[in-house]
Amino acid sequence: MRPIRLDLQGFGSYTGSETFDFTDAEFFALTGPTGAGKSTVLDAICFALYGRTPRWPKSATQNSLAPSSVEGRVRLVFSAAGQHYVATRILKRDRNGKVKTTTAAMEQLPEGVNPAEDTELVEGLGKALGGSPNEVNFAAERIIGLPFEQFTKCVLLPQGEFAEFLRASSADRRNILENLLGHSVYRAIQQRARTRFVDADAKRQAYETQLAGIAPVTEEQIRHAAERVERLEKLSEPVRDKSNALDGLAAAVETARRRLNEAEANLASLTYIKQPSGVADIAAQVAAAASAVAEKAAEVEATETEDERLRSELDGLDLGLIERQLKAWAELAETEAKLKTGLELTEELRDQFAEAKELEEAASEEVEIQHAVLHKIRMAELAGTLRAGLEVGDECPVCDRPVDEVPEHDLSESMQQAEEASRTATVEFRDAQAAVVAIQTKLENYEERLTELQLAERRLKKKLENVPEPVVLQQQRANSEEARQQLAGTGAALKAARRALREAEKRKATADERQQRAWKEFQHARDQVAVLGPPAAGDELAASWKALVAWAEASLERAGTEREAARTELAGLDGRAETLRGELRFALGEFNVEVPRNGTGGDYVARHATAVEVARADAAALTEARKRRIDLDAEMRRFAGEALVAKELARHLDARKFMEWLLSEALDELVAGATVMLNRITGGQYDLVYREQDFWVVDHHDADMPRPARSLSGGETFAASLSLALALSDQLASLSRHGASLESIILDEGFGTLDPETLDAVATTLEALTLSAGRTVGLVTHVAELAERVPVRFRVTKDAKGSHVEKTWT
Repeated sequence: MRPIRLDLQGFGSYTGSETFDFTDAEFFALTGPTGAGKSTVLDAICFALYGRTPRWPKSATQNSLAPSSVEGRVRLVFSAAGQHYVATRILKRDRNGKVKTTTAAMEQLPEGVNPAEDTELVEGLGKALGGSPNEVNFAAERIIGLPFEQFTKCVLLPQGEFAEFLRASSADRRNILENLLGHSVYRAIQQRARTRFVDADAKRQAYETQLAGIAPVTEEQIRHAAERVERLEKLSEPVRDKSNALDGLAAAVETARRRLNEAEANLASLTYIKQPSGVADIAAQVAAAASAVAEKAAEVEATETEDERLRSELDGLDLGLIERQLKAWAELAETEAKLKTGLELTEELRDQFAEAKELEEAASEEVEIQHAVLHKIRMAELAGTLRAGLEVGDECPVCDRPVDEVPEHDLSESMQQAEEASRTATVEFRDAQAAVVAIQTKLENYEERLTELQLAERRLKKKLENVPEPVVLQQQRANSEEARQQLAGTGAALKAARRALREAEKRKATADERQQRAWKEFQHARDQVAVLGPPAAGDELAASWKALVAWAEASLERAGTEREAARTELAGLDGRAETLRGELRFALGEFNVEVPRNGTGGDYVARHATAVEVARADAAALTEARKRRIDLDAEMRRFAGEALVAKELARHLDARKFMEWLLSEALDELVAGATVMLNRITGGQYDLVYREQDFWVVDHHDADMPRPARSLSGGETFAASLSLALALSDQLASLSRHGASLESIILDEGFGTLDPETLDAVATTLEALTLSAGRTVGLVTHVAELAERVPVRFRVTKDAKGSHVEKTWT
């Protein structure tokens, strides 16, 4: 992961909008006073990717938003494995003061977009990889190849956790290296091998179960099945001939039976033809009902004509419009009366206002007079004060002449009277001013109301242009009421006439229905014997029934003769058909084929054909069963072999010897690279070794004595931790092409613990890392000597408005 651009707004101490442009910063430093917001930059990078930082509790976002902000935004543009990505998170403070992440997004930018140009970073431009906080967390872990805990040990090392990898347990180091080097693929291979074994063994068992369910087939069974098919096929022609003969007789039997059924049906139909009672009265009832309907229809038509006339008269009068117009005339009259009264009251109030202004001016003059009198007395009193200290012969402080006589003069009573008169005049003036203000306010309200009334008067007059006078409108309203009363009476009469018409129509419908039902009964009776040629229906119902009954009585004898002839023919045909059925049952019975006792020829042919197909299917099934057993046995043996191979592979990988060898080699590479850097940083004093599942150092200044790395001092621990971190970034990153994306390292830890020589060695090592390994290296430091060695510096300052950043180059 290599940062390209970081945008902050309302995040931590960055209350405003600030941008960190890392495009040309292969080696940079974050400098500034303590508390300015340098570590907040690392917090923002972690938060944009994983939604948390090492300095906050897990899932805590309360500290992420600036205290004076209700909304904060973090956007990180970064590259990984040659692709550009944008991670964005937006925070908001709710009404209860709680801070929550409201928006989170991870996008992969398309080719051709400049990732450092803000105008090209349009939301939704790239391919969406996550749209919720959890989805963005998972996407960041997948892209970078490290979870949060390992990201803060290998890429971004915050304060207080710089030496975590040095002090981590062997299990934690193992997990970190597995993710870095992509060795989890071997764990996946082991799991897939186990899965392949389970699947293959399950298929082997399934084929074994299927094989057990298929009985063995012998050659003799196959030969007997073929002979049965051959014998059944030879029987096809005799069965077909007898079946055809049976079908021929069946047609003759069916014809004879149909003739018998027709003769019996004709006899039954002729027997039940009887004329219903009351047929003669139906025609008179229908005629009387039709006459009543015509009479009531005429009454309805006359009433409807009168109703339409009254409605036409009312259509020309809009009662609602008339009422609105009368109301408008009333409003105009009321408005004019109010306007007249308002004008009189306003004029009277204006006179009162003029009088109040005169009183105010008089009171003002009186205040000035009393103030002047009071001032004069006070000046005299001041002179009296000077007089109290004079003696005869002293020089006067006013005229510079000797005093011949000191007069007695007491002004206290005059002063009291003048002050009382001044206060009285001031109170009266303020009362006069208050009266003027009150009358002026009332006058302004009256004038405003007059304006409203004048506007209302003009609006009503405009509305009543071309509108009839109230007297005309009142006459139109009276005419409308009268017409409505007449219409109500006509409506009641019309309802009664229509009700009477409906009753007459119901009676006529009843009579018509009875007549239709009687005709239907006649037609039904005639249809029952239509094949016998009954007489046609006439115009009158009674005459038609009489002719049909006479014809039925004459046709009964002929129908009886036809029935007896059909019975004799049917008996002879049934005997011949039973003989053929017996022969067919005997032929098919030799093969145990069940046949119907009274079936048609097609039934016997179908049963024979089914027996042939069943015999053929049985023979084919025996052949297929033998072939199926051979195929199942081969598949069972194949999957048994696959299961054995997968089981052995999973067993070998489960022994962890291969994984342990890979991790051991990785640790050897890591220690070798860290030793070179530690030796360079410490001026050849220390080498780093790994034994007993922990890190040790060899002190060349102390007879090459080894000791645990945990026993190092603060500065020595920093040097050893930095060596390991740089080795992870420099050497192991080259092995993790299919694992983690370690393209940068950012350090936030105490460079101030280093002596000048070690500090110089650290700076030289970091410069070499950016040049030789192509890594981006970032430092958070207070050490001016180290910062001056860094080509790109981000100066972070803080004032009352929050933190700010300034980018400078060496």
